Amino acid sequence: MATVAIIGRPNVGKSTLFNRIVGRRVAITLKEPGITRDRLVRTACWRGKEFQVIDTGGFVLASRDEIEREIARQIQIALEEAKVIVLVVDGTAGVMPLDEEIASALRRQGREFLLAINKCDVKSRFDPTDFYRLGVKKVFSISAEHGIGVDELLDEVIARLSEGTTLPGGGAVSQKKEEIALAILGRPNVGKSTFLNRLLGKERAIVMPTPGTTRDLVEDRFHFEETTFRVIDTAGIRRRQRIEEPVEFYSVRRAIGAIDLCDIALVLIDATEGPTAQDKRIIKLVENKNKGMVVVANKIDLVPKELEKKVKDYIKEKLHFVDYAPLIYTCALAGKGILDAIRQAKAVYHSGAMRVSSTFLRATILPELKNNPPTPHCRVSGLSQVGIRPPVFRLRVSHPSEVTPLYQRYLLNLIRNQFHFTGYPLRLKITR
Repeated sequence: MATVAIIGRPNVGKSTLFNRIVGRRVAITLKEPGITRDRLVRTACWRGKEFQVIDTGGFVLASRDEIEREIARQIQIALEEAKVIVLVVDGTAGVMPLDEEIASALRRQGREFLLAINKCDVKSRFDPTDFYRLGVKKVFSISAEHGIGVDELLDEVIARLSEGTTLPGGGAVSQKKEEIALAILGRPNVGKSTFLNRLLGKERAIVMPTPGTTRDLVEDRFHFEETTFRVIDTAGIRRRQRIEEPVEFYSVRRAIGAIDLCDIALVLIDATEGPTAQDKRIIKLVENKNKGMVVVANKIDLVPKELEKKVKDYIKEKLHFVDYAPLIYTCALAGKGILDAIRQAKAVYHSGAMRVSSTFLRATILPELKNNPPTPHCRVSGLSQVGIRPPVFRLRVSHPSEVTPLYQRYLLNLIRNQFHFTGYPLRLKITR
């Protein structure tokens, strides 16, 4: 699929334009410069043509700041992937020296680009003709925030794309195969972005020892063992009391929102620390949203060999409340165990779709329940499965109010042990 890269210096409205083109608020947008770091990739459609759009961080040439150097590397990767480049400038600021440097750098690479002059809703404050000295034949005055002029820009974008799929009548192609959506979750600095990069075999997300490097949701797709996966890397989730900056507040909120977007959550913990209270909160978030889960204990390579068994036993003990979820040990830096985690995620996905017939339940579980009713006065009359992902069962009894939480856990354990559901919480509905 053809790719369009949006580039420019910090705080000119690149992410606002990106959100406008893809049709939803994917990238975090604040007045503070330097919010976007990783390159964000989403699919867009315009006049029947599908293409990928890449949002990039603010372009800062020859910076000594480590994060800005990593952002520059991500921008260069985006330029190498792009067939069309859109350079965004701020019309209210005029032509800035950095705008000229970026345009000059693109020309030296032999790359043509479209020039989008943003914030044109303040027309009295700038003259678009000033921007022709950046070396373009045509400029596009737009307001990314209000959508003004974006149609004309997109018309030119698709005219320059060498590929894209057209449907009669101008609709988007919809031949999507089933894919499993994975979300990589965890506290800051447990190795989520390293895990993603090793999984995809490329530097898809910026990795630094400083916690909080990832801000937006970084999304990509890969194919493994005849299955397509969509994977979402998220910002580290800290307790709300420890969140100090607005950008982290929005990053954490979107990370939690990614749980709703996924089928299976890969919850990463630091094996050298063991499950912390915050790790357990994240696991509970996933469980409460009824999602499948694989717990990934990363950095196991940092545990001394003589202590490895003791550490694994400790981790297993602390995660007893979620013992239905597979526990995988990895070294993301070396790529060890990552594919095992993906295989387990696939197994969990299919386990969650398993259906047990009422006939089989009557032959296996129901006799046990009738012999051990909730109370002497509460008769068990039926058990059936009524839902998948998560598996949901309905228990019919004469007095629903007498079915205690302890009895519910007893019943769900019977079902899990008999039919080997893994990775998903089991849910129970009780009716008369």
